[in-house]
Amino acid sequence: MKSLLTLLAACTLSAAASASSVWTAPATTKVRPSTQPAASAPTTATLAAAKNEFESFHVIVSGAASKVSMSLDALSDGKGNTISGRDVVLYREALINVPVKSGGDGAAGVWPDALVPAVDPIVGEARNAFPFDVPANESRAVLVDLHVPLAAPAGMYTGALHVTGGATADVAISLTVWDFAIPSTATLKSAFGLAWNGPCMGHGDSGCSNFGAELALRSRYVQAALDNRVTISVPDMGQPVALDGTADWSEFDALAGPFLSGTSSARLTGAQLTAIQILSGRGWPSSAQVAAWSKHFKEKGWTASLFDYVCDEPPMTCAFDAIPGRIAESRAGDPTVATLVTTSLQRAKDNGVAKGIDIFAPVVNFIEDRAGTGTYAGSQRSLYGADTWWYQSCMSYGCSGVGDVYAGAQFSGWPSYAIDADGSRNRAMEWMSFSYDMSGELYYETTQAFFNGDAWNNQQNFGGAGDGTLFYPGTPAHIGGQTEIPIESLRMKGIRDGMEDYELLHLAATLGLSAQAKQIALGVFPKTYLSTAGADAIAEARTQLAQLILHALGKDQPAPPPTPAPAPTPDPAPAPTPTPAPTPAPTPAPAPTPAPTPAPAPTPAPVTAPDDPATTTPGTLASAGGCSSSGAQSAWLALPLFALFALRLRRG
Repeated sequence: MKSLLTLLAACTLSAAASASSVWTAPATTKVRPSTQPAASAPTTATLAAAKNEFESFHVIVSGAASKVSMSLDALSDGKGNTISGRDVVLYREALINVPVKSGGDGAAGVWPDALVPAVDPIVGEARNAFPFDVPANESRAVLVDLHVPLAAPAGMYTGALHVTGGATADVAISLTVWDFAIPSTATLKSAFGLAWNGPCMGHGDSGCSNFGAELALRSRYVQAALDNRVTISVPDMGQPVALDGTADWSEFDALAGPFLSGTSSARLTGAQLTAIQILSGRGWPSSAQVAAWSKHFKEKGWTASLFDYVCDEPPMTCAFDAIPGRIAESRAGDPTVATLVTTSLQRAKDNGVAKGIDIFAPVVNFIEDRAGTGTYAGSQRSLYGADTWWYQSCMSYGCSGVGDVYAGAQFSGWPSYAIDADGSRNRAMEWMSFSYDMSGELYYETTQAFFNGDAWNNQQNFGGAGDGTLFYPGTPAHIGGQTEIPIESLRMKGIRDGMEDYELLHLAATLGLSAQAKQIALGVFPKTYLSTAGADAIAEARTQLAQLILHALGKDQPAPPPTPAPAPTPDPAPAPTPTPAPTPAPTPAPAPTPAPTPAPAPTPAPVTAPDDPATTTPGTLASAGGCSSSGAQSAWLALPLFALFALRLRRG
């Protein structure tokens, strides 16, 4: 009898260990293999979004399960309007090992990052997202990414995601579409790098020998970034203008023209690039090159901001005393073309070169550092002009291995594009761009790991996991299908969500609600070095902003009917337990002209955020910090593959 009981107990334990469960989590959550659902983990998804906005959430399978697949046909408002087709994409979240944590906030181990689509939204081919297996006592996640069509009527859309195979469930989804839209072209300018041969390196053609195919592939990378509201500021592989000003625009116009004119096949209808860097083979443009670029853009009617990247992080890539001469040369070509230098105002003044720099782009750490840290302690924003950009760098996590004064420092709390950073850190920079009145964001590269070997296995650069890499090479060997495409990362989706958050904040400001919008933004991310926020705090802030916008537009929801007077001695009903929303409410944006003289909206209660970055408890919903770097690429385009990368602080 004893042996029989032992056998029964063993069978019971085995069944319990192998039982699978299906649950949901907000977009900012990163579900690691060891993550297990809490007892109260939600099993449905409740979302909200503006028109022309993306909103996403995770569906997770935990426990042993084999051959798992998922499908979602459409969401419907019950009135004949649907969200379907290319507006619904399911991504299996592929895993990558992080051997060394990204600074004091990171965590070594396996993390989700690459997003393998069931059907890719670029060329529409079926990929190998499904089916997948889940080992016992582990979890695997799928990102459900929804785009609200610009023409979708406001209201409630519902549907169900079907989980089949070794785990089965129907995940109910409800999406509230707010009655305003955000623009396809980002209001916050961006200039993210894409090395001329980056896609070639990742896709097995290091010399870009198959030039026609590589041009088409590069176009897909530019489109993928634009669909995430990010501008690749060097869309072409070549340099259309020689030093003497002679030009051949045929290749540039064919590749970049549709993205500048808003006529590409991007998912965001009419989306346009927001900033373009003038290129030169010598590293900085001649006056003739500046003149030719400016003339061509004016003739084409392209509204993207042209800029002359005069110098990147002096004195690392050029001497400070070289800057005035380069600016003079640019001014001779066209004085209306903005000159940009990635440095702080203090450093420029100390070296006598502040005059003539139109756009300063300091690292985020130099806009406001912690008290007692020296020159940049406290906000420095008031020292700069209206058109100021910024970037994040390896200074967010210490620049380990870069070999400068920051090497080995355990920096923490900063915005981060690192794989092992909390998801809210991937999203924070754009909220801060609004709070600090920044007009643009730089990031030095999006394919850095393509030069390290297999980017699917190694993303370590300059002390950070994923530093300088926001894409994976989508080859048929890795993702199936026939056509090679870029694979987006979870971090790229975080940036996109931050860009959409910015649109919501900006729209509120344009409607006369700037003070309220800043109060809300600072309640979520109060300082540059406090960039971790909970999903509930982000969702609540976005809901508050949407309510402010709807009120200003005269589109408030009708007030509920008055509550009847209570019976003489009623028994109090127990308060219902709220169901946590799996994904923060999305970002609003430009909308129709507001209703005439609406009543002022009440000042919202601030959304509180933690004073210090959240810590991670093993085995629970994971959050970890760290940061990735940003930087320029002008010199990179003129130098051999690794020469510039080896020096850059921002790379780290």
